[in-house]
Amino acid sequence: MQEQSTEKAPLRFLKARDVCDKIAVSRSRLYELMTEDPEFPRPFKDGESRQALNYWVEHELEAWMLRRINRARSG
Repeated sequence: MQEQSTEKAPLRFLKARDVCDKIAVSRSRLYELMTEDPEFPRPFKDGESRQALNYWVEHELEAWMLRRINRARSG
């Protein structure tokens, strides 16, 4: 199965709750994925303060999802 390119999609930032909804996991599981899976996309902070929000780039998250699907279906 060929991996779809998500590079041409409009750039969209997701907050943690949006990421959880998109991949159907709890917030605690989201943070476990960030710790356990080196391929899981890393968020970026929008600002310098500790309270600055974290955002994920949607197409990076979708590419990660496609890799997991492909790996599950091929093995």
